Amino acid sequence: MESEQAPERSSGLKAIWANTLEPVAPLPWYRRVPLKLVTAGAVVVGLATALTVAAVTGAGAPPPHRILLPEELGYQVRMPEDGNARAARGYYQRRLTALSPYREVTVAGYGTAGTTETTLTVIGLTGIFSDPQQEVLKYFGRLGNGDAGGETVTEVEDFPAGPLGGQLMCAVLVYPSTSETACVWADGSTVGIVVDHTGAGRTEDLAQNTLEVRAAVEVEAKD
Repeated sequence: MESEQAPERSSGLKAIWANTLEPVAPLPWYRRVPLKLVTAGAVVVGLATALTVAAVTGAGAPPPHRILLPEELGYQVRMPEDGNARAARGYYQRRLTALSPYREVTVAGYGTAGTTETTLTVIGLTGIFSDPQQEVLKYFGRLGNGDAGGETVTEVEDFPAGPLGGQLMCAVLVYPSTSETACVWADGSTVGIVVDHTGAGRTEDLAQNTLEVRAAVEVEAKD
């Protein structure tokens, strides 16, 4: 009679689980979750935390700017304030209210040295503008509605806003007896308006000049 063989014993991890006589506790949850899922969850939590910090602190947002108008702008010099500048200043100063996005307004007229004629008016608005495109459209929409003197707005065109970003739009303003060319830029903290009173400039020419004006007058705001 053949002797009865002992059952084969398991080895390795299988042996440890199979041969114990004590009840085996289930694996803890962190041992049962796949590693890829744990890694993905950590990435999601990290991104959410970073976005929350950025939203609270403003991290990653471009620094606020303001507009400072110098005594000289390119080849032109600052002129004594005329009727156009006074009207523009008064219009925007009346809108420096608690509910308005505007916090500061500056206006200046420029012309050729040795003359008294203002050929270029620059209006700078500093504030908090959540929708720069809306600020640009607001200016030309106001003129189109006759709010500023019965102008007809024609040849409206968007142009590249340059390295400072935001929006840039130009148009021709037609009056009963003359015409002007105007460009407006807007970003998160500034709105700039450049008006050429000569009537000789094309929108594309003034758009290029406006980029140069903007580079000269838009500066980083200091606390």
